[in-house]
Amino acid sequence: MDLVRVLCVAVVVVGHMLMVGAAVIPGRGLVVERTLLETDWIGPVSWIAQIMPLFFVVGGFAGIGAWRRLAASGGTAADYIRSRILRLARPSIALFAALAVAVLVMHLTGVDPAAIRLIGLGISSPLWFLAAYAFAQAYLPGLATLHAQAPRRTLAALATGAVLCDVLRFSTGIEALGLLDMTFVWLFAQQLGFWIADGWFRARSRATVAALGAGAYLFLVGLVAVGYPGNMLDNLYPPTFAIVALAVGQTCLLVLAYPALERLTAVRPLRFVVQTVGSRLMTIYLWHLPVLALIVGLLLLTPLPTPASGSAEWWLTRPLIFVVMVGVLIVISMLLGGLERASSAPVHGASDVSTGLAAGLMVIPSFSVIVFGLPFAVAASSALVLGAAVLLLSPHRASLPERGPSAVTP
Repeated sequence: MDLVRVLCVAVVVVGHMLMVGAAVIPGRGLVVERTLLETDWIGPVSWIAQIMPLFFVVGGFAGIGAWRRLAASGGTAADYIRSRILRLARPSIALFAALAVAVLVMHLTGVDPAAIRLIGLGISSPLWFLAAYAFAQAYLPGLATLHAQAPRRTLAALATGAVLCDVLRFSTGIEALGLLDMTFVWLFAQQLGFWIADGWFRARSRATVAALGAGAYLFLVGLVAVGYPGNMLDNLYPPTFAIVALAVGQTCLLVLAYPALERLTAVRPLRFVVQTVGSRLMTIYLWHLPVLALIVGLLLLTPLPTPASGSAEWWLTRPLIFVVMVGVLIVISMLLGGLERASSAPVHGASDVSTGLAAGLMVIPSFSVIVFGLPFAVAASSALVLGAAVLLLSPHRASLPERGPSAVTP
């Protein structure tokens, strides 16, 4: 599963690198194009390569195991949520603080405000994931209990909620209703991780799993036939019920690929890479688009010719861009990767109130970016809000058991 998480982030990084094309055009200024979305082949490829559902499936698998171990040692839901929110909030503070400085510098150096807004929108586009993953992890202890009591009914209720949200959204034309689907769709995908952890898929034959996966993809074909977008990227934000079908199909593919993935993880150099990258995964995810924007921006400032987005020359430059991105991300992950691990171990006796407040603060920056974009005020206030969440979760606020520091789990 660690290998799958690393592969998912790699797909996201490569996908965004291929998606963004930028050029300065006389009379129009900075023009950013979504190159990958303009290709004819991206729609079918997205049925496999749109891997966001797998993030939540794997998160559910890892999360329920961590929660059960914590609960067995006497930990509470607040203890679990505290550790998860810290792993998201700490690296996010560094990102928003750096973005606030970058936006301020661009304003002070006379960059066109329209270009700044465009850059901010591009850089901040993946940040919805922070809110979605944060509330999915915050809900995990409660949903793990529902899963233990009624796994099928819990899964069916979440799927039904996703359908009803789509019906309301499409019948009323109120797009904001799609935000409710973020709860049902991603929690459904997380539940699939619970089912993997419980061994439900392992107890089925490969033929049964293959048939279930094929059925999910056929159902997805039917959804597209009745009007859902055929490109899964267009179903992503806000998510639609099509992502539920995609999550089932991809989960089955993951289970079928498990023997091959297990053999890969037996290769020592690859295992080292997975362990190293996996411990810095959120840092890489958060920083890959700002790094890409920086590289593209610096290239635009040089006298080097800028190939037209989507041209043969443009595609030939992508490997070099990728190598430079990887190099910069390695440096950033070495400098900031420790923020994902520092002080995020579960602390027994975490306060329910402070943990709940911190979880609520965690989603504010993402929704602020969605509504207002990424001006200086949003970037700076987001860093402050996340800093407040971390302070609320600081160890001294937890009521540790009387036996003292030895009660803190490793």
